[in-house]
Amino acid sequence: MKKFLAVIVVLLIAVVAFFQFAVPKALTNYLKDKVTTATKASEVELSLDALPSAKMALGYFDKIHCTAADATIGELNLKKAELNGAAIHIDIKELLMPTDGISREEHTNRILMAANNLELSGVITEDSLRDFLAQKLEQLKNTQVNMSPEGITASGKIKILGREADVEIGGQIIARDGDLYFQMNHINVENAVLRRVNLDKFLGDFNITENVKMPFGLQFRTVEMRQDEAFVKATRN
Repeated sequence: MKKFLAVIVVLLIAVVAFFQFAVPKALTNYLKDKVTTATKASEVELSLDALPSAKMALGYFDKIHCTAADATIGELNLKKAELNGAAIHIDIKELLMPTDGISREEHTNRILMAANNLELSGVITEDSLRDFLAQKLEQLKNTQVNMSPEGITASGKIKILGREADVEIGGQIIARDGDLYFQMNHINVENAVLRRVNLDKFLGDFNITENVKMPFGLQFRTVEMRQDEAFVKATRN
């Protein structure tokens, strides 16, 4: 009888140790691989905190912190993306065994069951904005972008009436209705024939995140223009 009880105790200790140490480590590695694949990031760091650690096996986390370098979300490239969450509850079954016949976006939203706080922040660089403008304004060549706390200046060359003209676009990145926009506030074109022409009547806003499917119901709320970059932040409703 004593040997039987000893075996039971050993088994219980092994089970507790498994859920306390092995499960959190395996779950961290699994989620890290998922983030790396989804964002194509060059480097991902992930930490999961829960007390006791065993409750992670049920999908409960006290804190989640993840950083991804050179991450891509949809068509938006972020030099550094950072996700922070508190009091998180995720559906482990949906995470490990996704429901068939649903979109990736719906699957992602099903995973998150509750969160007291969830925030995604990132940095948009001059290079990533330049690439975005090059796609939106195909006629604009040799695009250069300068970002500062005062705003954004984009310049390049465009052909008008068979002649090359210098173009200067001024604007800023803003958050509106959960998306990010490049808001233009002036356009100037100059060449030997046209001299300098103001084209402000053609001003418009380009939706930078139009094709970005944000996970977990996150929406962009704030933008802080900085030297050489823009710091953006997204939160849940």
